[in-house]
Amino acid sequence: MQEHNNTLNENSKDTNSKGITPLFNLERFNHGIAAEDIKGEAEQKIKQGNEAKEKQKNPFPVEVFPLPIQQIIKSTNENLNFPIDFIGASLLYAASVAIGNTHKIEVKKGWLESSVLYLAIVARAGTNKSHPLSFALNPIVEQDKRTYSQYEQQRHDFEKAVSLSKKERNQQSIDEPIKPIWKKFLLSDFTPEALAEVHKFNKRGIGVYVDELAGWFKNFNRYNKGSEMEFWLSVWSGKPINIDRKTGEPVFIPLPFISVGGTIQNGVLNELAKENRTQNGFIDRILFVIPDNIQKEYWSETDLSPVISDNWQNIMSRLLNLSIINDNTNNPQPEILKFSSEAKQILFKWQKVNTDQSNDIENEAVSGIYSKLEMYAVRLALILEMMNYACDQGNKKEISVNAIQGALRLIEYFRNSALKVHSIIMNDNPLGKHSLDKQSLFKALNHSFTTEIGLRIAEKLGIPERTFKRFLKDGSLFENISRGKYKKCI
Repeated sequence: MQEHNNTLNENSKDTNSKGITPLFNLERFNHGIAAEDIKGEAEQKIKQGNEAKEKQKNPFPVEVFPLPIQQIIKSTNENLNFPIDFIGASLLYAASVAIGNTHKIEVKKGWLESSVLYLAIVARAGTNKSHPLSFALNPIVEQDKRTYSQYEQQRHDFEKAVSLSKKERNQQSIDEPIKPIWKKFLLSDFTPEALAEVHKFNKRGIGVYVDELAGWFKNFNRYNKGSEMEFWLSVWSGKPINIDRKTGEPVFIPLPFISVGGTIQNGVLNELAKENRTQNGFIDRILFVIPDNIQKEYWSETDLSPVISDNWQNIMSRLLNLSIINDNTNNPQPEILKFSSEAKQILFKWQKVNTDQSNDIENEAVSGIYSKLEMYAVRLALILEMMNYACDQGNKKEISVNAIQGALRLIEYFRNSALKVHSIIMNDNPLGKHSLDKQSLFKALNHSFTTEIGLRIAEKLGIPERTFKRFLKDGSLFENISRGKYKKCI
């Protein structure tokens, strides 16, 4: 508690060198309010906050963020009605895009992870799910506006130069014109080819923001069946992008960075289970944000302090202005952060527990969730460490204990959210939770069948007897109508 109080006092000083204005201050002492009263009020607030969290089954862990960002989350919640989960996750996504390829994290020698996130905010219409993302991304949008304005001027100068003869350019001391490019960070409407083209000019990294994510994955098979799905699976893993086009030059990006963020309504979550997305690991790559209870709220009658928006702008500016070194092929060379020895011990101990839990789960879809969360534990640790740096609470020399502990608390939130989404999807499609070979077996069985016949079919499909009999125990798929005889339930 003493350490926490010291931190608050430090953040109560004048505006720091990075322009972040603290909201915690001792100004009230000047108005004759006793320290004991303030302490009592603070303790009451903490008690109320703890009681509220206890009522939630899966509260979003605001405490893992540095204090200036905690202030942003709480203030936007109180004044703009942003659900805590939505704004907290949105800030993570925005920071991910801002970091890009400037920094990576080393888990072991030869094993590097970036800060790439695939994030989905889940809620019904009218529950303020889009505005938190807009707020979080606003500094990046403003950056794109500024660079576009510069691009327009450069394009004007280029077209003017092109219209001149070589002799005229020499007379006016105008260099050979080079066609300008717009180096932008955010895209909303795209094809993989267009995305790669933009990324080619901004190798630092880009973000994809899709207000309705359902439209994103529903269109995966628009052109080449399965190819766009593979593209996004590969991008998440950081594999090189290599696109050959019938028209135009090929695009090769050896170190891609594309983070994806957006919203989705509860009612269309079942769409995610289609096109084999529960089996190929696509869903496992998405961090779902789904509060325990979310409903439309009355508008707040108070305005957000400009300090809050300014603070977020300053934090993001520090991340967006991170320098990046390119190698002799003009490709980025990220700065590598390693774990402190204690932080690494915490991560590896947690991974053992997570692995044991994954191995104990027979449901392959759920087991896949646990596996991908291990990657996200590392990525979130990097984002939190960089956030600490941007808030003057870290030096980004290594991944600290606080960063990995915070990342693991976030992982438990996202684990519970993923399991909630999985339950929603599987209740709509109980067959989808099983592996492809079991799905094939189910389709091969008659509506009613004997155990003996079922075993024969299973054998032909290479499914062991033990696995088949365990499969029969799924009450959502089969009903035992008599000794040795079953029928399908769906």
